[in-house]
Amino acid sequence: MKAYLRIAEAAEYLSVCTKTIRRWDKKGKLACSRTPGGHRRIVVAEIERLLGGKTPGILGKAVAIYGRVSSHEQKKKGDLARQVDVVKQYWDRQGYRAPRVYQDVGSGLNTNRRGLQNLCQAVERGEINRVVVSYGDRLTRFGAGYLSRYFASHGARLDIVEQPASISLEEELVQDLIAIVTAFSGRLHGLRSKKARQKRKQQQRGQEVLLDRSPAAG
Repeated sequence: MKAYLRIAEAAEYLSVCTKTIRRWDKKGKLACSRTPGGHRRIVVAEIERLLGGKTPGILGKAVAIYGRVSSHEQKKKGDLARQVDVVKQYWDRQGYRAPRVYQDVGSGLNTNRRGLQNLCQAVERGEINRVVVSYGDRLTRFGAGYLSRYFASHGARLDIVEQPASISLEEELVQDLIAIVTAFSGRLHGLRSKKARQKRKQQQRGQEVLLDRSPAAG
């Protein structure tokens, strides 16, 4: 939830123009604080007071931070914690507080990550209005645009801080390539095993038929 609003945001939630906000500030109708640079900031409680105690729907929603590293070794080195901290610091500067944190250890090609699934469920429930990541492929190696549109369809926006990766892009791609080869190798092995089992069953049924037809069986 956001702690304070910029003047344009306050004007939008109160359905007035920015000049009205400045006039209310001068008359004491709306309490505004000032940044070191002289910019007005309005705490959410002031907006709620003018709205009769109601909180604008979007302000009651949470900000979600998502972080991911590809291996447990990276997590042990602190890469995941640093990644999340960078995004927290960025979002603190935007005036938000108490973000929800979702994180995973695994390939960006894996769509069954628990943290990502929990994040998507929260977005679907309408609890999230911002999803923030350090850089684009933390959510997924491919198809981030689809996820962005999916979030938007549920009223949440994807923000990318664009911080450098904790490991090189080449290393990440090698890890993802290994994950692809492993996944397809496992699937191919499973198909071959299935065919072998089916072949053994057919042979066994054939032997049973021959035994049933033999004179000894009669």
